[in-house]
Amino acid sequence: MGPQIVVALSWSWLRVRVDPLTGALDAEDRDRGGNAAELAALEHGLRLAEELDGRVTAVTVGPVAAEEILRTALAAGAHEAIRVERDDQLEPGALVRNGADTAKAIASALREPDLVLCGDRSADGGTGATPAFLAARLGAAQALGVVRLECDDGSLLAHRRLDGGSREVLRLPKPAVVSVEAAGVRLRRASLPAVLSAQKAAIETIPGEPKRPPHVVAAHAFRPRPREFPAPAGTTAHDRMLELTGALQDRTAPTVIGPLPAAEAADELLAYLRRYGYPTGSSCAAEEEAAK
Repeated sequence: MGPQIVVALSWSWLRVRVDPLTGALDAEDRDRGGNAAELAALEHGLRLAEELDGRVTAVTVGPVAAEEILRTALAAGAHEAIRVERDDQLEPGALVRNGADTAKAIASALREPDLVLCGDRSADGGTGATPAFLAARLGAAQALGVVRLECDDGSLLAHRRLDGGSREVLRLPKPAVVSVEAAGVRLRRASLPAVLSAQKAAIETIPGEPKRPPHVVAAHAFRPRPREFPAPAGTTAHDRMLELTGALQDRTAPTVIGPLPAAEAADELLAYLRRYGYPTGSSCAAEEEAAK
């Protein structure tokens, strides 16, 4: 029997608007689906399954609408599809910010896979952290930035993109989690009978863990970080207290000048800077003249 290949597909936003002031993300539900990197990962998985006589399982985490991306995978040639139920994805980037939870949900649907293929990042602000969380949970090896996968004498070789245009070839053990880039590989076009059959195919649904509100374990007042000060040198308690509180230091009382016209206010500011040793335009020019 060939290898068990799993392709993790996200139900992410493909077109995201960013508020220039707050940085908040906004999108419309109709602009959701799998991104190019994940579809490239699916194509890599299908090619490996054909060469090694393996099986491809497509997995996603999301609401019922996320089954659309799974049916796309079934039409392209995936053997089965699994959806982990989750209805709390109400805004773009929800899966990204909860990469550990998403990886846990995906891992709950897997049955000892030999290879897990993921996109290098999602389209709605992804960081690529979910594959790392998934590899840690599965105890699997991980390869990043993969642009090509091939078989060599029963083992899997992953070609990684490195800086400067160079490549690195890794021989992957089992199990392995591979993050694929959308470089030079596109998902095959499904035939019309395959598309119609995928629309009627049964998709296994696994209930996800309910989202629990955070539980406050303890709360305490803010405590500043302690700093070490030199011991006071006063001979009496009164002198030492004055030294500790800084009452013996020379202080310049604040001076209120004005309101003044703009030119006079600028002169006062420059005079204040010169008085305390800050270089100003005139002093810098004088220093340059003296250096000549």
